[in-house]
Amino acid sequence: VRRNTTHTEGNHLIPLPPPVRPNTSTTTNNNNNDPNFGQIIHTFVDPTGCHVLLSAKNGEAYYLHSTSKQVRKLNGFGPNSDGSYSGFSPGVAMKDASSGGGATATTTTTSGGGNSTDVQTGLTPGSYVTAVGWDRDRGTEGSTKRIILGTSIGELYEYALVSPNASSKASGGGGGGGGGGNASSSAADEVPKSKLSAFDARAGELGMDNDEEPIERPVLLGRLNPMANSQVSGGGGRVNNAVVINGVSSSGGGSVGGILFQRMIGGVGGIAGRQNAGKEGGGYVVVLASFGGIHKHTRLHSFRSEPSSSNKELTLRSAFLRTAQGAGKGSFVELPGSVEFADLRSCNDGFAMRTETGIYYGTIERMASAVSIGGGVVDAGMLVYDSILGNGGRGGGVCVPSSIGITPHHFITLNSGNEVRFINRVAGKVIQKERVDWTSVSQSASGGDDAAELLMDIRRPDQIWLRKGRSLVHISSSCEDKDVWKYTLARCIDATPHHHTHLDHGATADVTPPKGEEKQIESQFEYAKSLCTNPSQKATVNVARAEYHLSQGRTELAAKYLAQCPSSIMPFADSTVRLALPMLGMEEGNSIKANESLASSNMALITYLTEKMKSAKLKKDAVVCTMLGAWLAELHLHEREKDGSGKPVYLRQSHRHIPPVSHALLHQFLSSFLQDMDPKVIVNILSSHDISAGECAGFSAAAGDINAAVNAALFGEDEKAGALDALRVLNDSPIENAEPYYYKHATVLLSRAPMAAAKSFLARYSEGLSETKLLPAFMQYERKRAEMKNPLAEENYDSTFVDDENASIKYLEGVIAQGSRSRAVFNYLISLYAAMNDEGPLFRFLSTHVPPSTSSSLNSGGISELMLKQTQEEMSSPLDKSHALRTILRTGRHFRSAVKLYMGFVGMRQQAVELALKVDPSLARELARKSEDKDEKKRLWLMIARNAAAHGTSREGKDIVARVVAVLKDCGPDVLSIEDVLPFLPDFAQIDQFKDEICDSLASYSSKIEHYIKEMNECDQTCDTLRDELSRLRTVGVQVRTNARCAFTNKYVMESKEPFYAFPSGYVVLEKALKREVLPHLNQKQRDRVKSIDEELARLRRLQAGSRSSMEKAKDNFEMEELQNEMNGLIAAECPLTGSVMVDSITLGFDDDDLKDTF
Repeated sequence: VRRNTTHTEGNHLIPLPPPVRPNTSTTTNNNNNDPNFGQIIHTFVDPTGCHVLLSAKNGEAYYLHSTSKQVRKLNGFGPNSDGSYSGFSPGVAMKDASSGGGATATTTTTSGGGNSTDVQTGLTPGSYVTAVGWDRDRGTEGSTKRIILGTSIGELYEYALVSPNASSKASGGGGGGGGGGNASSSAADEVPKSKLSAFDARAGELGMDNDEEPIERPVLLGRLNPMANSQVSGGGGRVNNAVVINGVSSSGGGSVGGILFQRMIGGVGGIAGRQNAGKEGGGYVVVLASFGGIHKHTRLHSFRSEPSSSNKELTLRSAFLRTAQGAGKGSFVELPGSVEFADLRSCNDGFAMRTETGIYYGTIERMASAVSIGGGVVDAGMLVYDSILGNGGRGGGVCVPSSIGITPHHFITLNSGNEVRFINRVAGKVIQKERVDWTSVSQSASGGDDAAELLMDIRRPDQIWLRKGRSLVHISSSCEDKDVWKYTLARCIDATPHHHTHLDHGATADVTPPKGEEKQIESQFEYAKSLCTNPSQKATVNVARAEYHLSQGRTELAAKYLAQCPSSIMPFADSTVRLALPMLGMEEGNSIKANESLASSNMALITYLTEKMKSAKLKKDAVVCTMLGAWLAELHLHEREKDGSGKPVYLRQSHRHIPPVSHALLHQFLSSFLQDMDPKVIVNILSSHDISAGECAGFSAAAGDINAAVNAALFGEDEKAGALDALRVLNDSPIENAEPYYYKHATVLLSRAPMAAAKSFLARYSEGLSETKLLPAFMQYERKRAEMKNPLAEENYDSTFVDDENASIKYLEGVIAQGSRSRAVFNYLISLYAAMNDEGPLFRFLSTHVPPSTSSSLNSGGISELMLKQTQEEMSSPLDKSHALRTILRTGRHFRSAVKLYMGFVGMRQQAVELALKVDPSLARELARKSEDKDEKKRLWLMIARNAAAHGTSREGKDIVARVVAVLKDCGPDVLSIEDVLPFLPDFAQIDQFKDEICDSLASYSSKIEHYIKEMNECDQTCDTLRDELSRLRTVGVQVRTNARCAFTNKYVMESKEPFYAFPSGYVVLEKALKREVLPHLNQKQRDRVKSIDEELARLRRLQAGSRSSMEKAKDNFEMEELQNEMNGLIAAECPLTGSVMVDSITLGFDDDDLKDTF
């Protein structure tokens, strides 16, 4: 970029308009005599590399976009083309106006017009831009969004640069930072205030702050000049050891050396934590600005916003808007000495500032809680030049670097002798020196008086460039993170408090650092470890970390880090001896606190060995795992055998009590390494201590030794608990491994926990657990129950036996419900039901599994057929009804169930009725009523009537007659009549008692006689009709023409030498064609019969062809006629073209025309 040129010299130079010399009446800083008044002082490039801001000494500013080759002058910067400052509107700073007081006490009118209570827009005449704070989060290639500008008189402005290619909305219609403006300003820029843009007209409205709104002129945010601040406000008070800026004017010297604008998104604490409770994603805005000059104090100003949970509210202006909580008020730190230009450089969250005495550094805190104390800066400090650079000036003065830079791990300085030094940020030491020979680099850089400066790559914080003139040199360190871990570790060791424990008169000094300090030291160790690049470095950090925690008495944490060290640095034997000997009363070079902790517990040694075992497990070292596992098992058992005072369990009265923490640790250890240890060794170790069988069972089961687990559980002191543990082991094991142990221990499990065992067996039935193999155990359990109920058999008494009458029944019912078809299971369940006093379960079971017989009488078939059917039903049913019936009848009760079984047999309804008459006559009548065979039904009702007459009281026969008459009414007149039951009545009975029945019987007979006479008349009429039809059919004939053709073959039937059929419909069909057409519509039995008739007719024709007697021929003719008639009935019962054959063949396709006759 060059002024006063009109060509681009091969697209390398971009022309600038000539500088404008301001009018002397508009500024007090008259630079008319300065020959370099229009010199380009600074060039600023945003992080995207798309936006370039050029700052001239006369206050002008120019904007260049990467897609454009034309520089445009920005409105509000410096004088216009006529030398006036129409783009400048005087007023107060925004942060002062937002306070609602202070600067508004006095109202003055400036030459530019306006009131001092308005917010100033446009750069103050006589100033120029010296620093830019970019918005790294929201800036894009099209727009920088809001940025902060610092000037040569210590003022901060808000502005935005917009690409010329952006939309008209973003550009604001031209001018300012938008696209589409003119290259130079003219007198036309001087517009009255009433015609200002919408933004400028609302410049004083503090609530409006949208990053998408255009800014045509810079807006004053605040003044950093302390002298002007004291003139306006009379000096500032001190809050939190920092001078608070309440308001400044534009007069005075000093410039802004650097600006850092950053949004901190993270947890919200302090003020924000109380005001934004429940909000997520809280954060705040921090603005840092360095201020200084010749004979001016060097200061670092900080501004921060109120913490907010909305990222949209985290705008640049929010850091300068004052609130009741103190946000936007600002503070600064005054540093000794003065420099002409206070450079402020940043890298990630860290920053560095060049001062006269040293490099002031710090970190922006991401937690909002720190904002309320230090303005968002923590870990601040001064790196004095004397300690790092030495005396290099004349007279023993300090050599102040001409430029500085910062990388993630280093400070970089450049002095006047072109020497570059790399200073480690952690150690504060110079680790590398380089001297740049500009003569060998470039001729353009070697000549002239231009000072060299360090430039930082915003996108690559570890890259540093050195510029002089038009030459650039990459001077970044060859190994940015070299030895950083070592310096960080050294700082951790130096920062750890050294405890000198002094015991005086029995008092124990507790010098444990606060938790906050411990967390900080721990985070430093972790940070040092993250900087390591190889295992040996990490091992060194772990050793130092372990020694630190040992010195603090945190032995478990120290053991964890000791286990992470390789054996070459910390041998296994030395580490274990060091952790184990204090328990035996022998000190092993540890601190007093470490020895006290190690002497009271083995947890440190357990932690160390556990970590080593984890490492061996990853390496699949079975030998090491077995040895360490046995040692750890003993240590865990030793820990659980001590109470809080360290006394062994056997010295306590109740040794069954186990501390829950120790129990949990043992269980966790056994479950974590069960596949890596020898189960037999661990079980032996567990058994040798005072440990419950259930815990041994749990490990044995997990290790796959089910037999040992079940035996350990069953042979414990608590029988019921042991049985439950054994069931738990079996339930958790695969069925293919646990199945034989179910059968083996079923009797013991049932005797100790019957219901739990039954539920366990039932749950594994679907997985293949056999019910028939478990049935003997249930039978033995029920026999034991019966023995225990016998008071005479005292020798059979067993205190561990649990009597549960529902366990066996629940299991057998469950397996049957899940599909068991075992006859043994059904029969045994019937026997258990029969032994119960309640008949309900038995009757419900039989109602479900015994269907009623379908054949009710022997008359439906022969004895052999009945027996065959009965056998088939017995074989298909899993229930042995004969055995069930015998079992029930043997008990002498539950007759309703026996009746249900009788009804399940074929032809045994009579036996069922006989038994029902003994129990419930109404049930007998119901069974007789359901009989379908008429003879059987009559026989059953006669049996019921006989029983009613036999069991009635006499009273001159009246009760007997009443009972028999009631039976007659129940069965109905169609089954029994009065004459059927007369034999059951007494010899002497009054006819009045059954007079109605006799009358009904006579009336029934009369109606039956009339019905029979009517049926005989109908039969006579039917016979007469049949005789007439037969006589008519004898005279019926069918006429066939001589030229008649077959309906299917189209052959002349008279000329063909085969039989043909003439149908009443008029169709004539040859015999072969008729068979071919009709046979597909006959069933298989009919087709077979047609074939056999053909064969029989052919045989008879062959016999007639031979020598046969007249008697034999007559017999053959009769047989042939019978066969032919049967054949005619099969194939010629109806016309194939007009009968059902045609209807059935409607869905079939047509035959081919050339289909040959297959007959």
